[in-house]
Amino acid sequence: MLPPPITVLAWMPDADQPPLTVSRMLTAWTFDPVMVIPVLVAAGLYLWGVRILRRRGDAWPPSRTAYWFFGLVLVFVATSSALGVYDRTLFVVPAIQHMLLQMIAPVGLAMGAPITLAMRTFPLEWRRVVLAVVHSGPVRFIGRPGVAFALFAITQFAFYYTPLYEASLRNVWLHDFSHVHFVLVGFLFYWALLGVDPVPHRPPFFFKFMLVLALAPMHILLGIPIMLMNEVLAEGYYLEVARTWGPSLIDDQEVGGGVLWGFGDVAAAALISAFVVQWYRSDERDARRTDRALDRQYGGGPTMPPWWLEPEGAERPPPPPHREV
Repeated sequence: MLPPPITVLAWMPDADQPPLTVSRMLTAWTFDPVMVIPVLVAAGLYLWGVRILRRRGDAWPPSRTAYWFFGLVLVFVATSSALGVYDRTLFVVPAIQHMLLQMIAPVGLAMGAPITLAMRTFPLEWRRVVLAVVHSGPVRFIGRPGVAFALFAITQFAFYYTPLYEASLRNVWLHDFSHVHFVLVGFLFYWALLGVDPVPHRPPFFFKFMLVLALAPMHILLGIPIMLMNEVLAEGYYLEVARTWGPSLIDDQEVGGGVLWGFGDVAAAALISAFVVQWYRSDERDARRTDRALDRQYGGGPTMPPWWLEPEGAERPPPPPHREV
């Protein structure tokens, strides 16, 4: 039996679209140039930059390349796989798309450090342009972690709780723009939060950690009311689609609200764990810097163990003479 045909540029939902089965999940694809071309360009430019560094004999961490392509692959899958084919047929599908595009993929893109790669490969004039943009007034404003978090949170509520959601289902350009927006606002938040690339602001680690903690209640407030609604979001549109298979409109919306709630909590828990590890590593780096500073000031001899680890009765050597710096 031949697999179902690949759907290309499925701009409008089809009332007779086949049910979303496991087979359709694996074989239904749609290639929207507005989303596919930027992904291919971003992949090519990144590889070009890495190749330039390697030709110069400079190192570039493979983990950063892996992070970058992890993010790009998620963007491609979220918009071109069956998720892209059925994202205007079922409510739960754009909910999954939203979480992938705004919560998960931008983490990989931010960890890929594209601005750092550009600064190490661009000509001097272009580097100055990049730095000027990063430190410009608008970027300095939206690059504050608190402001980036506000944009990250508010736009999600504005999308689902205003006519924007139904408008994005009816207008293909607004539909594509919403996808691009989710990726960009997610990248802005993680770029400002993680600080892997050059950023205009580096607030205290505790403040950034509190923003990560705030992700969980934010998605509770986003998803649970949608789960409990008695009315259907964009009901007029979905009635026009006239889907004859799958869950009812209200059941579909309930599952989608659960995705917005649960998926957000899982992503927030993963980020919290990553931040704890980053915090621990930053403490280790601070300790090593302190040790190096003490070695420079007092000499680089072996460090004496603390008194509680010394054998009983052992004599402690006199401290090294103080050297003026």
